[in-house]
Amino acid sequence: MRSETVEMMCNPYKGEPFIWLDNQLVGAASGQVFQIREGIPVILAPEGTQGRNRSSKLLHDWIAFSYDAIVSLGDKIQLNSELRVRQQYVAKLDLKPGDKVLETAAGTASNLFHLPEQIEYFGLDISFQMLKYARKKARRADRQVEVIQADAAHIPFRNESFDLVLQMGGLQFMEDPFKSVNEMARVALPGTTIHIIDEVGGAMRTLSRLPAHQKYSQDKETAVEGIKRLAPQSMLNITSQIIENTDFYALSFQKPAPSG
Repeated sequence: MRSETVEMMCNPYKGEPFIWLDNQLVGAASGQVFQIREGIPVILAPEGTQGRNRSSKLLHDWIAFSYDAIVSLGDKIQLNSELRVRQQYVAKLDLKPGDKVLETAAGTASNLFHLPEQIEYFGLDISFQMLKYARKKARRADRQVEVIQADAAHIPFRNESFDLVLQMGGLQFMEDPFKSVNEMARVALPGTTIHIIDEVGGAMRTLSRLPAHQKYSQDKETAVEGIKRLAPQSMLNITSQIIENTDFYALSFQKPAPSG
């Protein structure tokens, strides 16, 4: 982990900067301590590992060693369409050399290899084992990454830190999807577009467990339209669409730039 990364980070539970002491990140005011495990900061409080978050963490830790192989096989026999999504959508995101990119629910960082080499990539996930594989893949490809274990509803970075914020395939697994989406907007720079990609069926499942939004979960078309309701109301250019020839949708919205 680089000192520059620690300077970008904050304690998401207290809103304070970190002090880096040996293998720990310590809240500057509260003294709350988070461990750095095998070079990966673990920024998780008990409230971040409850409910669906806990189930997702256990599942993805367990399948991490075989996750890429399963996805690759699914692509080959056309059981899933993740590779097409990356080729058709992720690879076409508007990025410039030196841009800072945060991917929440990064998993094994497969999206990294469809993004330009000149960017700074930060991957966040609740599964420690998935992040270990992400870092190993990046090292084999001679790509620089910073990975952090955290809950997407408590992103451990300062406000307005990233030129692009991306998530693929994670929203349906999150305990608090509204807070996770708001956190993505918080850490984006003004004018930045946030991109959330997930399975269309995942949109239906996400909306079905939100009491005020269950009526939007009845069919795929309604769910893809209804998922726009997760974007903060202050955002601009809120759109959602099914990615052509895939079983995924993309929700995108732009963080307003300061007026004047």
